[in-house]
Amino acid sequence: MSKDLRYEVKMVAQAAFYPKLRMHMRLDRSAIRQLYPPRRIQSVYFDTHTGQALEENLAGISHREKVRLRWYGSETLGVQATLERKVRENMLGWKELLKIAAPVDVEGVPRRAFRDALRPHLTAAWNDLMAKDMLPVQWVVYDREYYATEAATGPIRITIDRALRTYDQRNRRSLSSRFRSPVPDVMIVEAKCADSEHAELKQLMDRFPMQIDRCSKFVYASSPNDGAISSYIPL
Repeated sequence: MSKDLRYEVKMVAQAAFYPKLRMHMRLDRSAIRQLYPPRRIQSVYFDTHTGQALEENLAGISHREKVRLRWYGSETLGVQATLERKVRENMLGWKELLKIAAPVDVEGVPRRAFRDALRPHLTAAWNDLMAKDMLPVQWVVYDREYYATEAATGPIRITIDRALRTYDQRNRRSLSSRFRSPVPDVMIVEAKCADSEHAELKQLMDRFPMQIDRCSKFVYASSPNDGAISSYIPL
């Protein structure tokens, strides 16, 4: 498993405020630049039958984890995907990654068969993790934009996620993206940096016209009423 240690902060606002946010970013003195073109991200989240990951997130405990299979693009069959174990410890976050060597089918695959199809590609540590009664519970899709600014000793990366769509899989026999769950039309801003840029990240985020808050797409999908409260961006 690989590990990428970083500070992370999130902010959320209604998607209608996107033009105001982009104007703010263009005018900010940190000279925020776009890194590369936007792309679509899809993730299937796993959880236990008791909803352990969801309950830990809703309880707001400082250490919480999520397991998901992630891929890029609009395809749902034969995708090149990566398993991610995302760990959050207060404002510190990191991922453990495992690239799946073979193409993965998602749409229409029975939930247990979907999990079991990953097993031949897992390391011993991942097998132990996935053996804890884990099944796919949410399918989340959104469009991401990528930006960065050069801090004194390294980049601060910023992403904007929009067009959030979620599909609840908990009561389904097979994975399906046919029926969307009701979630707010929001945009989610996330800023990430290494330890050495933590102070500069805080200064940058203090200038943003949004409030720092906990925000989880997994929670939006699983329990929309418990999602983050959107900031109002003034004129």
